[in-house]
Amino acid sequence: MKSDILSPSDLQSLVVGKKVLIDTNVIIYLTDRVQPYEELSRLLFALIEEGKVEGVLSVVSVAEVIYGPLKKGLVEITSKIREYLLNFPNISCQMIDLETLEQIGIDRRINWPKLRTVDALIIASGLKANVDKIVSNDLHFRKAVSKTFLVSFDL
Repeated sequence: MKSDILSPSDLQSLVVGKKVLIDTNVIIYLTDRVQPYEELSRLLFALIEEGKVEGVLSVVSVAEVIYGPLKKGLVEITSKIREYLLNFPNISCQMIDLETLEQIGIDRRINWPKLRTVDALIIASGLKANVDKIVSNDLHFRKAVSKTFLVSFDL
């Protein structure tokens, strides 16, 4: 088990009272029970459900999460996961539109050239929704997003 991860109390202090973009990997840690990150993902979603944190998902992340079970032919599970995410309390889903696309390349807290296109779309979704923090463990995010704007489970 990896020991250099964020503590639950540190996660709480970084996100409580904030509006946060939740990246795909954080959702997958929860749905697939990925260790050692499941506990932190579960805590984040509990804080959101309790209304202590406001969550934002990009429609791109929702698509990425449901595509895993879909590739395995698990259509029913795909539908349940989609409905769970889209109806989760205190979470909104940001669609990709022209205003979202206009966010790409503007915010100086992001080193845009270091991102993959899909990651740029996810981050632009959060920016359009005026998030305070991005919660992601993705290596590309960790290289491209300012440490003051990113909450990563890995230290």
